[in-house]
Amino acid sequence: MNLSQLKTFRLWGCDKLENLPEEFGKLQSLVDMHIYNCSQLGCLPNSIVNLSQLKTFRLWECNKLENLPKEFGKLQSLVDMDISGSSQLGCLPDSIVNLSQLKTLRLWECDKLENLPKEFGKLQSLVDMDISGCSQLGCLPDSIVNLSQLKTFRLWGCNKLENLPMEFGKLQSLVDMDISNCSQLGC
Repeated sequence: MNLSQLKTFRLWGCDKLENLPEEFGKLQSLVDMHIYNCSQLGCLPNSIVNLSQLKTFRLWECNKLENLPKEFGKLQSLVDMDISGSSQLGCLPDSIVNLSQLKTLRLWECDKLENLPKEFGKLQSLVDMDISGCSQLGCLPDSIVNLSQLKTFRLWGCNKLENLPMEFGKLQSLVDMDISNCSQLGC
């Protein structure tokens, strides 16, 4: 790919697209990446982790996507990450905790997502977190209480979630919290 000046990349409604080329990681100027309604997209190229300038990553309604590249945490410039409606996404790579600049994380309706990485609390810049509609999410990692900058926390429709971490009250910066329709939440 010779699109060396490309800063914004948008794909919308490409129903037959199954993958992106491995050379995608050569788009070194890319800052914003938006992929919407690409229902057959099954995987992202591993080279995506080479997009060193990427600040915004939005992936909506990509129903065949099962995972992110293992080294996704190399995207050190990432500030805004939104993965919504990716119903087959089963887990996040552990390396995601290395996204030191990440301020916003949205994981809406990732129906197969069962848990978050154990060291999730390392995302020290996180301000806004929305993990709503993740119907298989059974627990939150205890380390979540270390998100000292977290101001907004939304968690609705997580029907398997039974409790919040014991020290949840340590989230002293929290201003807006919405925990709704979590039918198994007992305490």
